[in-house]
Parts: sequence; structure tokens; C-alpha cells
Amino acid sequence: MPFSDAAMVVAANALRAAVTHLQLHSADPGAAGTTAVTSAARKPVTWSAATADGDFGLSASILFTGVAANGAVTWVSGWNQLAAGGTFYGKWALTGDSTANAAGEYTLTALNLNGSST
Repeated sequence: MPFSDAAMVVAANALRAAVTHLQLHSADPGAAGTTAVTSAARKPVTWSAATADGDFGLSASILFTGVAANGAVTWVSGWNQLAAGGTFYGKWALTGDSTANAAGEYTLTALNLNGSST
């Protein structure tokens, strides 16, 4: 039997509190989240409130700077601190625009995490 929606909300709220920073990658970050890291610094993230079944996402877009000009951006990883190291919580493939602009900027406009139990 899957977890109840109430349990999924508890899990979502714990993850929202733990994953405080995001990092960009130019390819799959691998099992430890350390592969293909772009030159952009990690950025703090603010999450939306969890829905009744544990879904949540970005509460606002995040502008990353310092990516290689026109560089690939295909994955994002979640961490508990700004500096290198910390606890790796997961990785998500990005869809849509997968390239930084000529100034080395990339705006992450959406990252929706599904906690549904069914």
C-alpha cells in the first residue's frame, strides 16, 4: 500500500526544509551529484507550499550567473548548503531551454516535484 497523502505532505515539508540550494549541471550529475557541475555557483531556493498530496515546486524563478557562455544546462541537483560539499538530496533532468545565454546566465523557471502517493 502506498503512503497516504498526509504522509506525503510530511515528507514534502521535510524535503522543502532540507533542500536549501540548487546547482546546475551540463550532464547527468551521477549518483553523488558531483558530475558535470557548471561553473555557476549554487543558489538558494524557496519552495512553494506542499499541496494536499505532497507536490511542491519553486516559488520563484532562480537566475544563475557564471555559466559558460551558451553552455549546456540539462540537470539540476539539490543540496543543503551554498558551498561545495554538503548533503546531496537528488537530481532532476531539465526540460525546455537547455543552454545558458551568451552572458552565461540561465534562469530556472520551474522545478515541480511530485510527491503523490498514487
